Amino acid sequence: NLKKMDLSRSVHLKELPDLSNATNLERLELGDCMALVELPTSIGNLHKLENLVMSNCISLEVIPTHINLASLEQITMTGCSRLKTFPDFSTNIERLLLRGTSVEEVPASIRHWSRLSDFCINDNGSLKSLTHFPERVELLTLSYTDIETIPDCIKGFHGLKSLDVAGCRKLTSLPELPMSLG
Repeated sequence: NLKKMDLSRSVHLKELPDLSNATNLERLELGDCMALVELPTSIGNLHKLENLVMSNCISLEVIPTHINLASLEQITMTGCSRLKTFPDFSTNIERLLLRGTSVEEVPASIRHWSRLSDFCINDNGSLKSLTHFPERVELLTLSYTDIETIPDCIKGFHGLKSLDVAGCRKLTSLPELPMSLG
């Protein structure tokens, strides 16, 4: 019946235990797990997981691919500076926050994340372009990234309420923006 697991400040934790039997887990917090290099494939068995929080996992490099966490609604990854990729977790994600990572691109499947309303990637010099995001997004933060352009398709995002591109030193132009921002 374990619903929440908080392993924060387990600074010497190198690997997570097998999570296959933690099928009722709804929230997993991994803050300051500085020695953690990868998440186990058994994370894919957490079908009730709604919230995944990873902060300052400075050694984290690998998140397994081909995991479908159907209940996952929020992902927060901050200060995971070695993380270069992240998988297609779930199409039910509502909030995605990537701050201080080395993520180079978002998965193309993100355009099908129809519930994603808050999409934030900031403090990430590895992100050069962003070609995919869902039309339903309301809050789009791309601040302090190295993106050069924003796709023209943004003008069709009629629900967009906020666009933050502060500190994008390589951004050369903005496309026509949706009326919802005005």
